[in-house]
Amino acid sequence: MKKISIFSTLLAGVVAFSACTPEIEPGVPPVSYDPVDSAKVAINITAQEYAQAIDLNTYAADSVAAFTIDLSATPELSAGTTLEYTLTMAATEDMAAAVTIPVTVEGNVAKVAAADLNTKVQTLFGKRPQPDTFYNRLGALVKDASGRNFELASNVITATVTPVATPIESAYYLIGELTGWGLVSDYKFNHSGKDVYEDPIFTITVTVEGESYWKVAPQSAIDSQEWATVLGNTEADGSTSAEGSLADDKSAVGAMKFPGAGNYKITLNMEAYTYTVEVVPDVTEYFVVGDFSGWSQTDGQRLYSVSGAPAQGWIVLNGAGANGWKISSQADWNGTNYGAGEEAAAEATSMLLSTDGDASNITQYSAFSYEVLFDAANLNLTILNTVNTWGLVGTFNEWGSPDVPMTLSTEAGMDYLVATLTLDAGAEFKIRADEGWTINYGDAGAGDGTLARDGGNFSVAEAGDYEVRFYFCAQTPYYTVTKL
Repeated sequence: MKKISIFSTLLAGVVAFSACTPEIEPGVPPVSYDPVDSAKVAINITAQEYAQAIDLNTYAADSVAAFTIDLSATPELSAGTTLEYTLTMAATEDMAAAVTIPVTVEGNVAKVAAADLNTKVQTLFGKRPQPDTFYNRLGALVKDASGRNFELASNVITATVTPVATPIESAYYLIGELTGWGLVSDYKFNHSGKDVYEDPIFTITVTVEGESYWKVAPQSAIDSQEWATVLGNTEADGSTSAEGSLADDKSAVGAMKFPGAGNYKITLNMEAYTYTVEVVPDVTEYFVVGDFSGWSQTDGQRLYSVSGAPAQGWIVLNGAGANGWKISSQADWNGTNYGAGEEAAAEATSMLLSTDGDASNITQYSAFSYEVLFDAANLNLTILNTVNTWGLVGTFNEWGSPDVPMTLSTEAGMDYLVATLTLDAGAEFKIRADEGWTINYGDAGAGDGTLARDGGNFSVAEAGDYEVRFYFCAQTPYYTVTKL
């Protein structure tokens, strides 16, 4: 009984691999065969370009000659035999959660398209432009004219590849006529605080008084005061499009433009380098100022009325409410100021306010924080909820007590609650009031760091020390989680 060696027959000019399913035409007539001993069926692969780390950001060719193939199995085959190759890649040597990538074979060299390789590495490891080491296994489905099918499986080899990724900076800022075209940090885009390659979405809502040109400045431009990395659009100077593509100052056609007075929400997708602009309802901003803030609107808190409706939100008086506070219509004392309009009992559930210049300070509330409803039209303040402590609860304390306490802090005129804690990889947690579950906040699921009552758990991928912030007085409350 004659045996045909795959190694000697296929590599000695019998096979010219040029596609994923090349046809093998041995120069001998079909012969009979014994059942294949799978223990003798194997492919050996040896790294070619994979032997060196590959940076796809500087790699010039369209394909990568990944490795050479040595077919060492020797089952008997008949004419018309074909091999269909499959390459799998995984983050771990056991090839768990592997992804499949198209492969072509020329001679005894297996190649993968550089674009496919980039996509698969990002699938396994994310879009951060860093060297990632992964594992490779080549398989081949052997089919002959007699209907016999069996698989060849290679050894596992490693490769290290840096994927192509657009750099995403830690923070972005709105600049333009609102800032006198200064490279300043007054209008910072909100972000979830997650790794920017896991969450590339940044948002901001602004109010303008009329037509207004704008651009986007990354953190590097703010730090360096250089315009080279400032982002404009690729469409036209003064584009009022609701969506568009971003480009740096060297490539951008010009600035974007708000078409008229109103409130606008800008959303940046810094992975795709795109932006969207949407009109949002009229919003009136009120400033909560008092002893807790040194009577400074700049260091105070905010309440927001949408389309004339009563403003609802949290204020954190930090236990100093009895020392006096007011609500102001603008960031100084030259607007309308709302003080106490009647004698009300301590911790009254509602009270009448006054806009008289001689109106007394509000002194009835001594707890740490309150959820309030402020009706400027009817001069009424309603207390919806009273909370004495805020804290973090999660897997780190088995979802029990005590919580990690959050304290009041401020930065750039924005108050927030903050706590630091040590978390294990994969830890989950939430923000809650008074160590109970009546009032708790989690992720809203929008991918932009916004919060929702009874929302989803927050989580961290890596172990370490973290700072968690709760921006309770933003127009849309949000959170950040920062590894220290």
